Amino acid sequence: MKINIAEAVGKGYATFWKDEHFFRVLKGGRGSKKSKTMALWSIYNIMKQPESNMVVVRQVLNTHRDSTFAELQWAAERLGVSKQWYFPKGDNSTMKATYKPTGQVILFRGFDDVLKLTSITVKKGYLCWAWIEEAYEISDESKFDTFVESIRGIVPEHLWKQITLTYNPWVNAHWTKRKFWDVEHPQASRYTTTHKCNEFMDAADHNRIERLAIVDPDRYKVVGLGDYGIPGGVFFGEFRNKIHVTEHFDPPTGWYRYTATDYGLDMLATYWIAIDYEGTAWVYRELYEPNLIIHDASEKMIAFNSNDKVRIRYGPPDLFARNKTNGKTTWGMFQQYGWNMFPSDNNREVGAAAMKDWLRPIERKNVQTGETEKTSRLKIMDNCKNLIRSLPQLQTDEKDPNKYATEPHNLTHGPDALRYFCVMHQPRPEKDRPMSIVDQFDGKKNDTRQSLAGNFYR
Repeated sequence: MKINIAEAVGKGYATFWKDEHFFRVLKGGRGSKKSKTMALWSIYNIMKQPESNMVVVRQVLNTHRDSTFAELQWAAERLGVSKQWYFPKGDNSTMKATYKPTGQVILFRGFDDVLKLTSITVKKGYLCWAWIEEAYEISDESKFDTFVESIRGIVPEHLWKQITLTYNPWVNAHWTKRKFWDVEHPQASRYTTTHKCNEFMDAADHNRIERLAIVDPDRYKVVGLGDYGIPGGVFFGEFRNKIHVTEHFDPPTGWYRYTATDYGLDMLATYWIAIDYEGTAWVYRELYEPNLIIHDASEKMIAFNSNDKVRIRYGPPDLFARNKTNGKTTWGMFQQYGWNMFPSDNNREVGAAAMKDWLRPIERKNVQTGETEKTSRLKIMDNCKNLIRSLPQLQTDEKDPNKYATEPHNLTHGPDALRYFCVMHQPRPEKDRPMSIVDQFDGKKNDTRQSLAGNFYR
């Protein structure tokens, strides 16, 4: 192949390009062209190395189409070999890139279906290489380790086994830092790249990133330098595991119970919350699962709910918007399948303030010891692992400090669901009983909202 790699890829990746370590760990700041470089490497080396095949993995399968799949198409175009590749259109089941002269393939998988990850087979040649894009999205290190085991095996001498991780180092508590950066890993080579190695960016883009060093040093650490951290700072600085996380127990039947749901095909996040007699809210159950259509999501929530008597099931208001084509609502479809919901308030600023109010540490005297202890009006039981993982990692929105950031998106599902509960309830003042949206409308028989809420008593 007569391809000018230096011209196509540019500077900053010469060592990375030739590296044959089992792990290549590539973290980078914004605009460091790490994903594009990996896409170019993948197309070039599949063509250069007969019998080689590859798998590209993200946390959620259906996010490939507009990211890695599109990047590989772009790479084939840039290298001038697009006519030798086949990229089928259609749904995720057809997502596979094929090098037409030999039948070598690049497959696509998601960590949301681990069984398919551990049983990858190719018809011709060997599965040699894996590219894990946006590795920061993978919260479960054990799933990563299981996947690594599936890549091992014997290959011919001219080939090599390799797993490449590419990601922005958004969260300094992520397992990738502990696994690959806090200690020397004998099988890993590590790279940090920045926008400075991207000569294809214009000067204005470079200057915008560099200006962060002055106006927002914390964000510049991640975006500009490619170092671990949380740009913009932690939004829920109130959160402390010792204060907010408790062992799981079954709430007494007399406590008022609620559910709160954030729904999308990328993730269904539903939480069960019980309010005790003193006004403390206990998040006691979590349903967190991707790729569920409305019918399946309804069945899952009903099964998880079991015999719990839930007063109100909260959902985001956009579920209640009518489709302009058929006039139907997503809420109506959930209702049809047996899971009714009440629209919460979707004001992100107000909702975030409500969450902070619930999470705010307070001092309360222990009636048994007489000592004053730090506690909170909202507790999360330790079986709600994704909510516990996400809350302390959420960043402050760079444009509005009164909101938490919507990126990384995989961190927002659980907190968004909890927000739909918190914004509809006020935490109890120490000497008063708790007040909910239902309490506020009690006795107002003609109030539409109270009437709607009444339908959710069970």
